[in-house]
Order: sequence, then structure tokens, then C-alpha cells
Amino acid sequence: MRYCSALFALLLLGSIRANAAEPPSVPAWRQSPAWTKDLVIYEIATKAFSSPNGPESGTFESLKARLPYLQELGVTGIWLTGHSLSDPHHFYNIWTQYAVIEPDQIDPSFGTSEQFEALIDEAHRRGIKVFLDVITHGVMSDSPLVKRHPRWFRGSTWGMADYDWKGGHTDLDDWWVKIWTDYVTGYGIDGFRLDVDIYRPDLWARIRQNAAAAGHAILIFEEGNAVIPGVTDFSQHENHVDGRMLDDVPGIYDRKFGRKGSYTVDIEYEDGTHARGKTGEAGALRIHLDGLNVDKASRRWGDTTNADGIADVRLTVENVSSAPMRNIKVSDDSGEEWNEKGPLETRYLTVESQAPTIQLYLATLGYGSSILLSCHDNGWTDVTTAGAAAFPLEKKSAYSAQGSRAAFGYSFLFTPMVPIFMAGEEFDADFHALPDLSPDLYGGRKPGAGRWLYGGQLKWSEVEQPRHHAMLEDVRRMLAIRRQEATVLGPQLRGDIEPRLVAVPYLSDITVPVPYMRWNGSTGIVVMANRSTEADAHLKLSIPLNRLRGSTAVGEARYRVLDLWRGGAPRTRTYTAGSLSNFDYVVKRDKQPRGGIGVLKIEAMH
Repeated sequence: MRYCSALFALLLLGSIRANAAEPPSVPAWRQSPAWTKDLVIYEIATKAFSSPNGPESGTFESLKARLPYLQELGVTGIWLTGHSLSDPHHFYNIWTQYAVIEPDQIDPSFGTSEQFEALIDEAHRRGIKVFLDVITHGVMSDSPLVKRHPRWFRGSTWGMADYDWKGGHTDLDDWWVKIWTDYVTGYGIDGFRLDVDIYRPDLWARIRQNAAAAGHAILIFEEGNAVIPGVTDFSQHENHVDGRMLDDVPGIYDRKFGRKGSYTVDIEYEDGTHARGKTGEAGALRIHLDGLNVDKASRRWGDTTNADGIADVRLTVENVSSAPMRNIKVSDDSGEEWNEKGPLETRYLTVESQAPTIQLYLATLGYGSSILLSCHDNGWTDVTTAGAAAFPLEKKSAYSAQGSRAAFGYSFLFTPMVPIFMAGEEFDADFHALPDLSPDLYGGRKPGAGRWLYGGQLKWSEVEQPRHHAMLEDVRRMLAIRRQEATVLGPQLRGDIEPRLVAVPYLSDITVPVPYMRWNGSTGIVVMANRSTEADAHLKLSIPLNRLRGSTAVGEARYRVLDLWRGGAPRTRTYTAGSLSNFDYVVKRDKQPRGGIGVLKIEAMH
């Protein structure tokens, strides 16, 4: 069986290049919907999001009642992790969408199909898109589907029966395409998040094409790191608010675009010998970082190898032997790895030229994708399954920001990516485990002791308490700034050659994350952060005015500056270029009202 259909192979061959516009002949169904740039995605565990009749009693109706809150907050997309018939105890002893029984059946505990449709209609009326969570690997072993179609299933993972995606079952393929097409055409669903893996990109290409033919463009994102032009729009796990993202957003982008960072190259020859080298260091190989280049590196999907439509990082490697090679492996200083020949999940590289000097093109994920603050996977506690990622039971909440305005703004909402976060993080919700939530993946041990974020019941009365209310108001303000300044702060999507984001030179009396500026035309937005909860940060900024259209180096050139973050009536002040080269700003300490970040709007006066 061919893993990808002829249609899918053709669309991959026609993928756009990173620095070229989409040609007019490319079908509209292959392109991301225009509303993608407006997305702020909010994950909802339907049963725990609201509790009209006690724990795990959330329904489509009770969720619909909360839509005005989401609209006011600034959410424009719901990732709904609860709609179809599923087992109420399989994972962590609670109902989860991931223990699906029949994906094409609405779970009656949520309500009727009419109530589901009414929820979607009301979300659309409020400018909110709805994405369903699709469990792509299989269904519960006792599902009627397994009994009706035993040939469709082969093997087992997560204690469930897996679809036999490589078995050549055209009736399974057609059934799968019909299910998700019907959710679009019958209910108006706007797209899908694919759990675990995509498995069959050709089927999702068909679903996407069917949706477009029905006049309803959709968006598809999957859990893993797959970006497939014309099929998936971005990946859920491309970027996380952790590590360097908390302290050095411009550094992250410099590395993504091959402007900075170190790369190690290891060439393995057929005789088993190795030659290695690292950028900036002496070695058997000499490595030069050339920066971002056109899209040449390939990704492998099933039986096809294809370009991914995203610009690559290029390395020049000298002193290469002409002996036959077994593999070339590249790693960078952030832990990413590329292999010329490797497993499916490994990023790929393409080799050009011949020894003794070769060029390596490294497939990147690009930056115009998604950034994840939190999701249902936060707080896994089963050590045997989650391994080192297991969440300690003594830690009360698995939310990532933990009330940090610096993490929520600087590292998340103001970056050039589509933001994804879990319901409740906007008001730093306390974690209240559902009564039956176990810390064991499959067991019922210690009911109520689990810390899995999916099993946390939101207590909406908290939003009126001072600490939670202050966080909610600050997140609302961040989202309002992002929306009002969308021409500068909106995400730049896959295919753009380079982000308009640069580090701002600065001095500070305490350690702070590196400030950055984003810009568009004659307008720039400077974003600062202070992660300290003990002291305010006093910064001196040298704002890179040369990035703004209409700027001049003359000291008397004038600029309008508006503080978008501080309270009170907004006042625009005028500054000279000279004064903005040594600009004072105080960022209040983190985790307090209007603290943690600073946001300035700079406009060149013509």
C-alpha cells in the first residue's frame, strides 16, 4: 500500500518556498484560513470547565453560557477536548476524550447533537472558532467499532485498539474522511487538533479539500512536530514557554534563523570511522554557519520525501573525505538533532556539493507556528508512563505561568506565534482535583490525589478573589494590546523568511530577560520583562530605531512613544532619537498587578 495518495504527493511537490508568495494556481484549500493570524487558542476540558451540577457535570449548554466571558477575554479559538462518546474511567479514573469509544457519536452526558450545534453557532456569533480533539491512533478495545470491523484494527497502545492505517482498508479510509468532513459540514467545526500523530496525511488532505468544497475552510494542527504544507498549519508542540523562552526570546529567534548558536556535525563513514567538528572550534571538520537559506531540506512521510515549505539553516562543512558515508548527524546547542538518514521523528537534512566542501540544509520548524503555555498534558503523575516528566504530587498546580505576567506576556502572548493555553491559566486558577482523579494513568489508586491538569475542576468564584482577579485583568489587558496592535504583534506564519524581531540593547540594575522589539513599517513595539518577585527593574534601553521606516540617525528626529502597559489614561509623549538611545523605564516586580512586563509603542514622526 502507498502511505500517501497521489493527490497528497502532488500537493507536496508543489509546496511553496519559504521566501516566495503562494502562486495563484495553488488551490485555496491548501492555504491556512485568513483568520489564522487572529487566533488565540484556549483549551477546554468540557466536563471540568463548568460544573452546573457538581464535579464532572460540564455540558455543551454550560460551556455555551461561558462564551461571553471568553469573548471578553479575547479568546478567538476553542480547542475542545470533550465531545464524542468516551470511557469515563480509563485514564486517571476520569472521563477523557482520549479514551474514545466511537468518534462519530456525541457523548450523551454532554447533551444532544442539537445542543452541540447550538454551542458552535453561538461561538461563531461571538467570533470564536472551534477545533475538535481527534484521537488518531485508535479506540477503546470494547468499542462496537472493533466488533463491527475487526479488520480495521491491529495492535494496541495506551490500553486501546489501534487502527490499522497501513493495512490497505479503503473502507476505513472512507469512513474516517466522512466522519470529520461531516463535523465540518454538519456542525460547522472549524478544524481539528490531532492527538499523538497524523498517521495518514493523505486522508486529512481529503478532509481539508472536502471542507473547502463545502465553503468552510478549516485549520489542522497536530500534537507532534509535523508541518505538512497543504495539510497541517502548525504543530502544538513547536515552541514551549520554558528554558530560554523565559529569559531570551530574541536569542531563541536568532538560533531558529541561524544567526547565532553553535552546531556540531558528525559524519559517519561506511568503514565505521567518524569525523566531527563544531562551529567556532578547531576539529577534523571546519563548520561555518551561513544563516537562513531557501527551503531545500526534505522530510520523509511514509514512502514520500518532500520539502516542507519552511526556510532552512545552511552550514558549510570543509575538510570532508570523499569516502562513502553512512550518515551525517547535526546537533545544536539547544538539543535539536538532524539526521540525513534516521527515524521518522527525526528532523532531516539535505546535502549538496561534493567533498572536500559540502553544504548542509537543516529542516527547521520555522517560527510562524504555535507557542504552548499549558495544555491538558501538564501535570502527568504516573512515573512508569511519564518517566522524568512525571509531575510531583506535592506540587499543587501544573499551570506553567503560576501567576507570572512575565511568562504570560513577554514569553508567550507578544511573541510572533499562535498562542495556546489551558482554561483557567488566565486567572492563575488554583488546582482542584476532580473527586475520582487518580495519580495512576490506568489505576484507581488515591482518588482525588491526581495532579493532571485535564482533571482539574475550575472554581469560577475565584475570579472575584483579589489575586485571581488581578491576574485576569492583566491577561485581558495583554490580549487587548495584542489585538489592538495586531499589525505589529500578530503571528507571522509559516513561509515567511524572517521575523521582524530584534533584541534591544539594555542595562539593568538586576537580572532581567532580554528586551525585544517587533516592528512593522514605522511602528515598533518594545517588550520588556522582570521575573523577580522581590525587586523592580530599572532599565536603560537603546531602542533600535533604524528598524522603523522613516527613521533617521539625526538626533533631532522625533518619535511618539506610548506606554501600553501602565495604568491610567494613555498619554503619548514625544522624544528625540537621541533620548531614545538612552531611555529609562521601570518594570515592576512580577506576580503583582501591572507588574512583570513593560510594553512601549514607538512611532516615527514623518
